[in-house]
Amino acid sequence: MDSQILDLIHSFESKTKSKRVRYNEFLAHVYTVFDKNISLCSTDRIMNKYKKMRIDVLRYIVANEKEIITLLNK
Repeated sequence: MDSQILDLIHSFESKTKSKRVRYNEFLAHVYTVFDKNISLCSTDRIMNKYKKMRIDVLRYIVANEKEIITLLNK
């Protein structure tokens, strides 16, 4: 698993016990972290880089949903 995704998992905090709700909150967390990075960029090239990274990370998280849910519930 990519270290970037592990960093996002470690930076995520949730008080919810439900696995599905926690997973959905994590997706929102990932989106907002990348959105914050995109808004801080001044050049279009770097903004596009972060947008592409956000799409790739979200696709990975959705494709490996069960693995991410088990990591979130540890």
